[in-house]
Amino acid sequence: MRIYYHCSSYISHRRAGSAYMDCLRQLGHDLVDSPTHCDIIILHEEPPLYPEIVSCLPGDIPRVGYAVWETPQLPKEYQIGVSLMDAVWTCSDFSRQAFAPYVPTFLLPHLIERPKVSSAAIRRVAQRLGITEGGPDKKFFFYTIIDSINPRKNLPALLTAFATAFPDAPQDIRLVIKQYRSPQDLSHLPSVIDLPDTLDDEEIGALHALCNAYVSTHHAEAWGLPISEAISFGNPVIATGYSGNMEFMNAENSFPIAYKIVPVSPVMCRFHPNYSTRMTWADIDTAALIRTLRRIRRHPWTTADRMRVTASLNAFTRKAITERLDQLLAQLQSTDIQRKTVSPAAQ
Repeated sequence: MRIYYHCSSYISHRRAGSAYMDCLRQLGHDLVDSPTHCDIIILHEEPPLYPEIVSCLPGDIPRVGYAVWETPQLPKEYQIGVSLMDAVWTCSDFSRQAFAPYVPTFLLPHLIERPKVSSAAIRRVAQRLGITEGGPDKKFFFYTIIDSINPRKNLPALLTAFATAFPDAPQDIRLVIKQYRSPQDLSHLPSVIDLPDTLDDEEIGALHALCNAYVSTHHAEAWGLPISEAISFGNPVIATGYSGNMEFMNAENSFPIAYKIVPVSPVMCRFHPNYSTRMTWADIDTAALIRTLRRIRRHPWTTADRMRVTASLNAFTRKAITERLDQLLAQLQSTDIQRKTVSPAAQ
């Protein structure tokens, strides 16, 4: 089958899309450069961009959107975009429920696969963390990978909880914050190791390999790629027990933290115009988070714990995701999927 796969350049879409394209090639499909010479069009892109893209596409070729969203309420701009698709694929059941009222929507989880990490990448990142090769360094590294200016990621909650859990800046505990996009100045925080510069994929893998416990205090995620990457390394993950990360997290393989549902903040609405205070997301239970941070420091995970965690990811292996893609392509070609037009409610 000839497939035209349009993939966004945004970092999370690019990484997930590259994995799906590899799976499609493994199935024997031909990924072509032109939408006019294909059997199926896949748009792995933000739905508000679909109308402009679709205006340049042939009208008689089945098309599917790969899209994600982070609240139960889908913005109107997204409703309009996905109504131009024959189907939408998305990474979690949480995200699927947001799209399902507007377009046939099907689950295609992200691939969770531990990347290979070179010894050179390990050495580079170890140096950034202040780890001396062969030395007696016994620091415990909590860590996160975060778009720190995005209110949805909720960095202030993590900083507050960490400072409360470990007051007086103990020498043996550090919080490593790998920032991307527009890094904030964190130099005033004595127990924080700030990594604001770009790390390549191997260096990100080295960060997972060298650090001890991943933490995410997000308000909502469609999936949470850094969270699933941390689990692929067998690391304990402490994260808000809400939204798309619960597709692969549970009380047996990680530490989902309690939360309450609240309206999306006005700060987020100013940051991203597709959000509204009529939408909802989660506020993490800070007291429960503090208790869990202290618990993980007192009782670091063993090799057996790490093996148990990685064994929980069988539904997200390359084989499993490739088989799921094969099913979805067959489904897209069936008569059950009909071309939709923009509904009056979405206009």
